[in-house]
Amino acid sequence: MTHLKKITLGIFFSISLSTNVQSFDGAAGPQTILPAPGYGELDFEAPRAGSYKLPVLGYAKNAKVIDTNNETVSYHEMFRGKYTLLNFMYTRCDDLNGCPLTHVVFSRIKELAKQDPTVAQNLQMLSMSFDPSYDTPEHLKKLESGLHDQHMDMDHSSGHEGHDMQHGDHQMHHEPETETVNWKYLTTHSEEELFPILDDYGQSVIPKSDDAGDDDGNFSHILRVFLIDPDLKIRNIYSVSFLHPDIIINDLKTLMMEYGVDESNAKNQHLQNIRIGAGDSKAGYETKNYITNSLSIQNRQGKETDLLKFVENPPLGLPEVPVPADNPVTEAKIKLGKKLFFDRRLSLNNTISCAICHVPEQGFTNHEILTAVGFEGRSVKRNAPTIYNTAYFKKLFHDGRETSLEHQVWQPMLARNEMANPSFGVVIEKLRHLEDYDGLFEAAFDGQQASFETIPKAIASYERTLNSANSPFDRWYYGKEKDAMPPSAIRGFDLFAGKAQCIACHTVTEKHALFTDNSLHNTGIGWERAMRKDPETQRVQVAPGRYVDVKNDIIKSVGNQQEGDLGHYEVTQDPADRWKYRTPSLRNVALTAPYMHDGSLGTLEEVVTFYNGGGIKNEIQSPLIQPLNLTSAEMEDLVAFLKSLNGDNVAEIISDSFATPIGDHSKN
Repeated sequence: MTHLKKITLGIFFSISLSTNVQSFDGAAGPQTILPAPGYGELDFEAPRAGSYKLPVLGYAKNAKVIDTNNETVSYHEMFRGKYTLLNFMYTRCDDLNGCPLTHVVFSRIKELAKQDPTVAQNLQMLSMSFDPSYDTPEHLKKLESGLHDQHMDMDHSSGHEGHDMQHGDHQMHHEPETETVNWKYLTTHSEEELFPILDDYGQSVIPKSDDAGDDDGNFSHILRVFLIDPDLKIRNIYSVSFLHPDIIINDLKTLMMEYGVDESNAKNQHLQNIRIGAGDSKAGYETKNYITNSLSIQNRQGKETDLLKFVENPPLGLPEVPVPADNPVTEAKIKLGKKLFFDRRLSLNNTISCAICHVPEQGFTNHEILTAVGFEGRSVKRNAPTIYNTAYFKKLFHDGRETSLEHQVWQPMLARNEMANPSFGVVIEKLRHLEDYDGLFEAAFDGQQASFETIPKAIASYERTLNSANSPFDRWYYGKEKDAMPPSAIRGFDLFAGKAQCIACHTVTEKHALFTDNSLHNTGIGWERAMRKDPETQRVQVAPGRYVDVKNDIIKSVGNQQEGDLGHYEVTQDPADRWKYRTPSLRNVALTAPYMHDGSLGTLEEVVTFYNGGGIKNEIQSPLIQPLNLTSAEMEDLVAFLKSLNGDNVAEIISDSFATPIGDHSKN
């Protein structure tokens, strides 16, 4: 035999591999077996990801098992929301094409995931032992702590002989911090707990005996590896002949396409650590079982990017960016505008910045409150609108009262319930005396100081860069990538443009889509709030799952009275414009909850249900708002389409914002 390599699996057994055959000494004595394809290269090309569909083979049953910390965990808790590879194994296995094969294939997938962050981010691998008496949590923890992460020499030029995996007396090789793929070992307390699990998954395991009829510590079993989707459905079961990294990874990517996972979001490894959403999400707070999911502020790290490219070359699906002739976008203006956007010193008491309400990781809005809260806790009557793609909007604010970003900037700075500055001059003079702004305005504006004109021009220049598209929809519709959107989203777009007629207000053209008609409409929400009589009491949540009823008089005595809201009427004084609000763009809509001008609808499902019912009828409601008569399945498809509108540069924009120093009073 030629080209020998030895694989040592700790104390369990030794294997010597050649290109064609395998010989090993194990409990059963010398044997010669052809290694499975998983040890080397496929002798055929794996089907291209997305060129086929994986059927549903069954439902992944739940089970209570124990992890390497000796804590009880649930299969369903681990499976839900993840793509899972589950195998049944035992560490004493000496069958080359049994547990060792799975171990090598999982190790190869783990290595390959380093070059494919999409796989690393979405996949978890679970190795379930059926030998609880030997594979104790303590024993398995040695593997999980790093032994299965050892270096593997991926020399594919000579097939499986290039895989050198050592689990014996060696120096531990720690994976780089960028590695995110999750591989855990599981077991049970006893065989009594184990057997029902094996039955549920059709895993046959028969103890082997020695010549004297005693248990020799080995098992006869058939290799089965399960691919389970985020909805707990089994989508493939791999046997020896088809357990190969190339096949598994393509199957995984096919499933991710079905679920609308945006692979392009994983182009840059550092962006995988950017978490989108509230830093301390209150999802589930209405139940007593709520568990905090807060993020460490130390993990909020980013990397500066070239934002100018999103103006000069807008992402697929967006038209040319409108730029005023008197305020061309430059790198110096962008950096200055970004610094101003995140600077709390622009408010009267140095506590409120633009980013307090327009939080980058929350879709440049705020997921945690229905309507904005500004200076000294004062309520704002409307939800903070997202500023993604705001460069294209012809009407700004929910009531459409501004038409220019440069003009818009000053309004929140002077609003008493937002940043509360008493005058333009207060802001201008403050900036002129801050040392960290020395020379920045002069460099960006040809020698001009901070002024009534240069301050908003700088902030507007930054806001004009926040253009996000090249979503799965864009790649499917404009890029003609057939597999860019899952079938449910494609059906949803057919409804969007057809039966539901969403496209009447959220426009899509042949060359680009802003998903807004830049107009204003009365859907009925503003009318209903104006006509509603406040109840005598309001239900107030005081802890997870706990509420108290508080009299409205008490609430009003400790809070400022919410202003009435008549929408565009406040701009025109035309009674026909009562309760009209701007049509928002739907780009990145899955990232910008809560919805509507008052934040009254918390999910996309609620929004679709609202429009399916025809909004709220009133005498001046827009005639475009009519009952849609969609079925439950059609509404699900419509939501799937809306979730396909997330731009592929969201994480990059957020990462850039994280890299921006936040100005506060300590820097005065």
